[in-house]
Amino acid sequence: MKRIGWVAAAALATIAWLAPEADAQTTSGAQSLNITPGARADAMGRAFVALPDDATANWWNPAALAWRRDKVFSLMHAKLVPDLADDVYYEYLGYSMHLPGWGGIGASIVYLGYGESEAVSEGGQSLGNFTSYEISPQVSIGTELAPGLAAGMTLKYVYVDLAPRWATADGVAGTGDTFAADLALFWRVKPMAALADIPINLAVNVQNLGPDIAYIDQDAADPIGRNLKVGVAARIIGGGGRDIDMVVSYDFNKSLINKYDETPIHNIGTEVAYRRQFALRAGYIRDKDGDIIDPTFGAGFEIGRFTADYASVPQARTLDRVNKFSISYNF
Repeated sequence: MKRIGWVAAAALATIAWLAPEADAQTTSGAQSLNITPGARADAMGRAFVALPDDATANWWNPAALAWRRDKVFSLMHAKLVPDLADDVYYEYLGYSMHLPGWGGIGASIVYLGYGESEAVSEGGQSLGNFTSYEISPQVSIGTELAPGLAAGMTLKYVYVDLAPRWATADGVAGTGDTFAADLALFWRVKPMAALADIPINLAVNVQNLGPDIAYIDQDAADPIGRNLKVGVAARIIGGGGRDIDMVVSYDFNKSLINKYDETPIHNIGTEVAYRRQFALRAGYIRDKDGDIIDPTFGAGFEIGRFTADYASVPQARTLDRVNKFSISYNF
């Protein structure tokens, strides 16, 4: 009894659903490498490469780990397309800590669940259900090269399981794996009188440098989301014992996949915090190819060593907005 090619169907559905969510290469394989972790970052329009100060720095900019002085866990959960499927979700768990003599190190694991699908024969008979998913363990390091200038790297392995052998048309499991690396720089620009003593961060992260990923046909491999992320962030209010902090940020994203000519993605964000205990955030995403030209917003609060964040982020215009939640614990 011949089965229908569910791997191809699952892959196409995944790209159609998740491409608006990814803030990097929307037409690439291994979408779990592209989805942005951290509700704080999402609320700020995903303009965060020059700002990360928790364990999501492993993804956003590992160079920022160079100034880690404590230990922190960060956890995020998000249902990606609640209006289409309730069981398509994303999980991020990250940890980072100070490493004497080096700077900071981190470890993360990403899980992207595509939900459950039913395999049906050409005669219309049910062959059973299967679950599709991606999982990616990652390790990171950041170290200071000179006062205020740091470099970092994240190494990644990703495994994608779209369908088991028994559910595919040709009896070949729809699985694939690959490796990737992020290379990053972070520069804390020394305030100058000409800049009104405003602290400024400049950052760059070249993401997902690695071989293509293939599932069934090795000659039809898909590129992973190789992406250039450049950002700037500035604290325009705050410091000196003030109760109010205000930060603004901007990110520029450009695909590094030669076979696709995608329009760059622009992200802007702002955060206003009161004594670092409560914060309101807003941002804007301009992703022409992903059909996202909309604002973001959210909030966060800190209780002791716990930080909880919420974000409302847009998807393509045909999909509902997504609510994201994340927590961090410093110790």
